[in-house]
Amino acid sequence: MNSILIDADGLVALAKTNDSNHEKALKISQKIKDLNLYITPFTIPEAATVISYKVGQKEAKTFLESARTKKLIELPITKDLIDKADEIFLAQNKKGTSWIDCLNAAALKIHGLDAIFSFDSFYKQLKLSVIN
Repeated sequence: MNSILIDADGLVALAKTNDSNHEKALKISQKIKDLNLYITPFTIPEAATVISYKVGQKEAKTFLESARTKKLIELPITKDLIDKADEIFLAQNKKGTSWIDCLNAAALKIHGLDAIFSFDSFYKQLKLSVIN
């Protein structure tokens, strides 16, 4: 296993010290630190927004500046990726389904990534590999 997609909730759990998944996120981050780490163009902005809401704007700014310096590989948004995300989204029946989560699932499939760093049960429901 050497290619991991990072979901915004993984980044939030790392940045938010009182997050219920913070300790687990720290352990996972150590386990994957030398692997190829991927994000979508929405991952960092989504995490910054959540941190702003749940922690504060000062912390969100610090997170954003720091995250932009990390060696994360940003996957491009292509028509194929959007079409696959739409396909996954349209197959869901649960209220509150996140299109961004569907985009992550599509990215995993299209780019053949090994797993996702996320605490969201959505990915397991789709039978995708989740790093833990």
